[in-house]
Amino acid sequence: MRGTRACLAALLLACFATGPRPAHAQAGADCDPAGNQQQINACAVRAFQQADARLNIRYREAMESLPADRRVALRQRQRDWLRTRDSGCKAETRRYEGGSAWPLAYYACLERTTSQRTGELGQR
Repeated sequence: MRGTRACLAALLLACFATGPRPAHAQAGADCDPAGNQQQINACAVRAFQQADARLNIRYREAMESLPADRRVALRQRQRDWLRTRDSGCKAETRRYEGGSAWPLAYYACLERTTSQRTGELGQR
């Protein structure tokens, strides 16, 4: 009985110690918006990756359209924005940490804010 409790405690500790899966693990799952939580999370990761690809294209276009002296400023603003985006989404989804829906909330936030930034860069 004692050994069983120790084994169960170790198993529970291992489950809780792993925390949320990183993006690449979620991206490995098949996206199915009507599927299980891992499949729904994979859809959120994929949507963010697509938004990020669009942002990168728009950022390159914006950089190419600027004179060299203004590129440094845009690069710094973009770096600042990335830090703000990431920390903002972490704060916004803190209440979901450790839960199976955390990746969905986190990557949905990243996708939304990344799409907004793409629009802002298009207005330059």
